[in-house]
Amino acid sequence: MKFLLLICFLFQTAVAVCASDSELALYRAELSRALSSNNADSLATAYAHYGEYYAYRDADSTRYYCGLGLKYADRSRSEPYLFLLSNLANAYISSGDLGKGRRLLWDVLDEADRLGCDSCFRATAFTSIGVTYRLQEKPDSALWCYNRALGLLQNQDAYGEEAHLLTSIAVLYANMSRLKEAMSYAERAMRVVDRCDEIDMAFYAYTTAGSILALQGHNDKAAGLIHPVLSKARQQKKPGMELKCLTFLLGMFQRSGQRDSLDYYMKQADKVFLRVPAESTEAVGYMEMLYKILADLGRYRESLSIQQKLLMGPGRNQLGGVNQLYLYMAHNHQALHEYDQAARYYELTYEVSDSLHAADIDAQLSELTVKYETQEKELEIARLSEQHLKQRAQVMQWIAVASGLFFLLLTLVLWYVFHWRRVRREEELKLARSYIDGMENERARLAKDLHDGVCNDLLGIGMQMQCLPATEVTAQMVDWVEQVRMEVRNISHELMPPKFKCTTLDEMLEEYVERHPLRGQVSICFRKQNRGGSWAGIPEQVAYEVYRVMQELLSNIVRHAHATRIEIVLSLEASQLVLSMTDDGDVFLNPVAADGNGNGIGLDTIRERAKALGGLLHVEADESGQTFCLRVPLSDGKA
Repeated sequence: MKFLLLICFLFQTAVAVCASDSELALYRAELSRALSSNNADSLATAYAHYGEYYAYRDADSTRYYCGLGLKYADRSRSEPYLFLLSNLANAYISSGDLGKGRRLLWDVLDEADRLGCDSCFRATAFTSIGVTYRLQEKPDSALWCYNRALGLLQNQDAYGEEAHLLTSIAVLYANMSRLKEAMSYAERAMRVVDRCDEIDMAFYAYTTAGSILALQGHNDKAAGLIHPVLSKARQQKKPGMELKCLTFLLGMFQRSGQRDSLDYYMKQADKVFLRVPAESTEAVGYMEMLYKILADLGRYRESLSIQQKLLMGPGRNQLGGVNQLYLYMAHNHQALHEYDQAARYYELTYEVSDSLHAADIDAQLSELTVKYETQEKELEIARLSEQHLKQRAQVMQWIAVASGLFFLLLTLVLWYVFHWRRVRREEELKLARSYIDGMENERARLAKDLHDGVCNDLLGIGMQMQCLPATEVTAQMVDWVEQVRMEVRNISHELMPPKFKCTTLDEMLEEYVERHPLRGQVSICFRKQNRGGSWAGIPEQVAYEVYRVMQELLSNIVRHAHATRIEIVLSLEASQLVLSMTDDGDVFLNPVAADGNGNGIGLDTIRERAKALGGLLHVEADESGQTFCLRVPLSDGKA
């Protein structure tokens, strides 16, 4: 009986999608063979393929087939078990159940760790979790997930996963109105997706790039990207993707005021909307666009009707911004002179908005309150004398103007303070970076000149001296020339920038200490400690700067402190990298100077390097010697 019901369901689904769909026919034949053999692995794989096929077509079908596949999947192997679980999670997300979808994705991560899956699989799960946070307007959490995914995809040839992540980041930046950065990520996503054959990822990347271009006012370029995707979505009978493309086009035509095109594509979108689940992301996105268009056209009642459906419907969790919805509802009621309702929705907007945006909303609330109170007191004002009426009107006018100016001034002051602080920090970091880059370029030039010039000249002199008649003086001079050449060569090598592509920071420091020319005269001890993290995960720029700081400090101690023992400790912790150097020599820098008042080019350079890394250099000194400690923060997922 179950077999018969399944066959009937498959037949109805196939007819509804497309009778000649070759991909579906292939999967149908695969499932038929699996049912005949009654093999659990074959059944799980066949249902996994069905779930993938319906992923961008019908979320209910995806959940159905993934659920069947999980009954047969072997949970001791990653495929197709985790594939089914991931598609099931994404199906819940597509249908608006973000909480359940996210819980399943966390289960996917736990199971991936248990089964020892590669980093690409976990990166995809983190990206999808970040999407759920973005849909719930939690950009900090979304960015945390995206950072984890970026770390996992580092040095991986996973083009589909990388395109998914880059596109999701582009959407996050676009939602925060940082369109230039959003377009940069979208362009990178399109370049990556062109290197793989995942058509759904291509849809996602190209439609996102088109929507960002439209927001930037580049309508022709946006249409050039979205129209081909729209045609492909229609060919492959993917109504969700088709509706998404139409929604982007409607937004573009609304902003450009092209009324004829707006009407034409609204009729097309209405037809496609009927074929898409009401709780899906695409359906909710279209309804959000539709109520804005209707409001702009003056059809306020129709706009309010759609807004109420969004608030009460199954797709409420998919709303892009509840505060924006409330604000539009307030505008609609205000346009209809329904001031009670308008005031209520302005207050709701204020409650869900952030502090800076709340100031703007509060100003609108104050203005509306003045208008509403004026309307309520019209009868009382009518009974007053003309002089009294003018005085009341003037007082209320001044209140409205003063309230508006106050909130406007508050917004400008807050914006200026935050902007000034950000600009000052950026300028300080830029100056530090410029200083360090200039010094490194000069080091490289000197190293090249010493190695290619002076070393070769000394080598030539030595060879010529060897050709002279052999005497004890000549032999001694040849040895001296060779000794000088080797010292110059060592100096040039020390000036050259270290290469971290084939080695790690701890190995590089250990090697440097081992070959230090003064090791026989000074006892130099190097120790490394790993308290959580990976040496290979330290960013190359951080490793490079820490290496240079160690060189500079060691050089200063040897030249100025006259120490007999130097201890170097490199510690890697979960959130920071610590370099500590202790010596028993003379104190050549006091703690006050270490905080920014000391003299010396070398110490200034060390402080500039620490500033460029966002780190902190601390110095302690007493009669027994001195200790230098550099702490460099590491962002999550970088080590």
